[in-house]
Amino acid sequence: MNRLLAAFALILLLLTGCSSDKSSTAMDGESIYKESCAACHGAQLQGAVGPTVVDMKSKYSEAEVLKIISEGTNKMPGNLLDNEKSEIVTKWLMGK
Repeated sequence: MNRLLAAFALILLLLTGCSSDKSSTAMDGESIYKESCAACHGAQLQGAVGPTVVDMKSKYSEAEVLKIISEGTNKMPGNLLDNEKSEIVTKWLMGK
């Protein structure tokens, strides 16, 4: 009985530690940017296929950046991020 209980506890512990759902990862702007935006806009925000996103606050309001991220533009598709991630990345970019 003790072995069964110990095995059950070990299985529960392993299953808890192995759940790697992406929604449980840290939701910070830099991480989301690196995962979803850097391929086109550059790891250092310098631009690549897409334009630079350095100093966005001097070019756009926060609402405008959020709209661009959410809806896309001529060459950038919209809806690449959900609403929460779009807001997090917008706030992060406005602070850069």
